This record gives sequence, C-alpha cells and structure tokens, in this order.
Amino acid sequence: MLDREKVGRAISEQRKIKGMTQKSLADMLNVSYQAVSRWEQGISLPSVDMIYDIAKALETTVDYLLNGVPEERKVINYTDTGLDTKKLYMIKERLGGLVTGDDMLLHAEYTDPVFFKLNTSGMEEPVYVTANHVPGSKERFAMENGYDREICMDLVANAANNLMRYGVKPAILQANMVCGNNDSGQILVMGEAFKEACENSGIVFAGLEVSAQAVNYHAGEYGIGASVTGVADRKNIITGDGIVEGDVLIGLHTEGISALSYPFIKVMIDRRPDIVYAKIDGRNTFMDEMMKPNASYVKVIHELNEQKLIHGIFSVNKSLFRRRGYDTMPKGLGAGISISSVQIPALFRYIYDLDMMDKECFLEDFSLGIGMLLAVPKAQCGQAVKIIEKYHKCYCMGTIEKDDEHPDARVWPV
Repeated sequence: MLDREKVGRAISEQRKIKGMTQKSLADMLNVSYQAVSRWEQGISLPSVDMIYDIAKALETTVDYLLNGVPEERKVINYTDTGLDTKKLYMIKERLGGLVTGDDMLLHAEYTDPVFFKLNTSGMEEPVYVTANHVPGSKERFAMENGYDREICMDLVANAANNLMRYGVKPAILQANMVCGNNDSGQILVMGEAFKEACENSGIVFAGLEVSAQAVNYHAGEYGIGASVTGVADRKNIITGDGIVEGDVLIGLHTEGISALSYPFIKVMIDRRPDIVYAKIDGRNTFMDEMMKPNASYVKVIHELNEQKLIHGIFSVNKSLFRRRGYDTMPKGLGAGISISSVQIPALFRYIYDLDMMDKECFLEDFSLGIGMLLAVPKAQCGQAVKIIEKYHKCYCMGTIEKDDEHPDARVWPV
C-alpha cells in the first residue's frame, strides 16, 4: 500500500528542486493547483497514469515518486552544543608538546592515566603523597580580568607548598581545566604557565587536560585544578614533633593575596570600585599587585631539609595569627610572633590605609606578605637565613616559647 505522505513529500521536494510552483506544475499536468496541493499534503494520491506524467514533468523516476523521500535522520552532534571539536583536538595536540620530557614520566596523553615512576633509592620507608588543588575564590576575578597566566602559576605554587610544608618534594603535577568553547590562545598561555611554574620548582609537568563543556561554560570561562604527587622517606617527613622551645621562627616572603583572603578583597572592591585601578606606590595597579602569583618554596625547603635545618613548618595562608595554621605545634609550646621586622609590601599597607577594617580584623585576614613560617634551631639560624636568602627575602619573626599567659593559644603577637 502506497504511503500518501511519502509520495506527497517526494513530489514537493522534487518540485522545489526544479524551482517550480504548485501552479506551474498544475498547468503542465492540466490539473488545478489545489490538486497538486492535496497530493503534497498527503491528502490524496494522483492516479497511476498521472504518476507517469508527474515523473516526466519533474524529470525524475516513477520509482522515486512511489517510494517517497525517506525521513531525514535525526542527529545531534557536538556542533549543536556549541563546541568546536576540531579546534579542541588541535589545542590538545599542541598542549601535548608542553609535557616535560623526563625518564620519570612514562606516559601522559589526553584523558589517559598518567604513568610515572618515582626515585626512592636510598629511602628506608618511602611514603607517597598526593593532593588535589583548586585556585580558590580569586579564580573568577582572574578569569574575568585576563590574569589567566598568573592564576595558573599561583595554583602550582600553592599545590607544591602544600607538600613542602611536610618536607615532601613534589615530583610530578598534572593540571586540568573545564571550560567553554574557549580561545586556543588563552588555553595555550595557561598550559605554558603551568609548565613554566613546574619547571621553576623542579617539578615534572604531566600536561594540562582540557574538558570543553560548552553547555556548562560560556566562552572565556573556565575552572582549573591540579594534582601533585611526591615521595619522601618517612623519617624525613616534617610533622612538627621536632619543634622545641627556643627555635627561631623565620618568615618567607611571598607576593600577592592568598585565595583565603580574596573574599575580603571582593567586599572592598564592591564598596570601593575605584581601588581596582589605583596605583600602588605610583607603579603597578592594585589589581596587578593583588594577582601576583604566590612564591613556591620547593627549592629552599628541600635544601634546608637536606641539611636538617627545619624542625617545623607552618603554612600561613590567610593570617600569621590564625590558630589553625599551627596545629602541628607540640602541646605546651606556642609561637610568639612579631611583625616589627617585616618589610610589609606596599599592597598590604594600601589595604590597611583604606580604613575599611580595624587593625585586629586586618591581622586576622591578611598575611602581610608572609607565605610560610619555618621553625629552625636557634644555633643554626644564621646558616638557615643564608640559604633562604639565595631564594627569597626572609625575616626572623619570633621564637617558640612556653607561656602560661597564653594556654593552648599556639600563636600570639609580641
């Protein structure tokens, strides 16, 4: 039995291909244009004799008209989602060229697992350490204001420092990104920033894996993260158990704002939008200073640890006086800290001079340019300082004390 709708669709499609109107076809067949319309709508079928005349008029075959036009296959592909897969795979090929060439790295390609081996020679009890990191709340500001390179380098530094605060040297890092249908130049700049930051810290870069999700992210938007892995002999891991009364606290200088402090900056910017482009010390803008990547302490801590010069490490993050940062402090001891010796960066002096928070609040929310505190033996403080100054500015900021006036305080200003 003939399918009237298929026959009608075949007549309509072929008529349009020929550039004919229903009326012109009707005139050639000596029928009314209403008859042609009814055929094409599948309301009625032309007679057998008329099918031959229609095929001749439309320069097609009877078989084509009788079998009709098959329904178009319904297909949804990545193009419909807004994703340019050709561009994406081109970017991934170029990102593959950024992977560090190292015997440690056996395989790192696209979404495959990363295969690597770590050097454990000479270790009595190797301990493998891994951690995942995201940039924190200043990522969106970076994304919206073009600090793509800086936020990647900041992420690497923070990921590396998280291992180094236990004396574990990070060996390999893989970055990841979810984004929209982003510009290839932007993604390549970020891949290069990850690679540069890793190589500056002696870390093997296992690549940047990109997951483009045009249905979830607009063009230019992204979310980044990193996974870092290292290994250390268990006896060399810094737990804080070695901290003793009299140890000297040395602060290591860093740039920029901690991600934990950024929410307070966001409130300030919302209240005073003019500060974003304010000049700090007549040079860089507030925005430029704020987005400087934080320092990586891999090389300096590794060297100090090799020479047994570190008893404990405290990660400052948001504040020098944040009790949680001193959780590894042995019971009964605390850190008496003075900021009088610190050369406070102009950025933090500017923030304080805005008079948007009192001194106590300010000290609770900002690190004053100190990224990490090291507890070193008093007798070897000079030796430690000499090593640190090869890499970073540093300040002797206090000592480890017993103090009955601050029971369980762990940290207090002096």
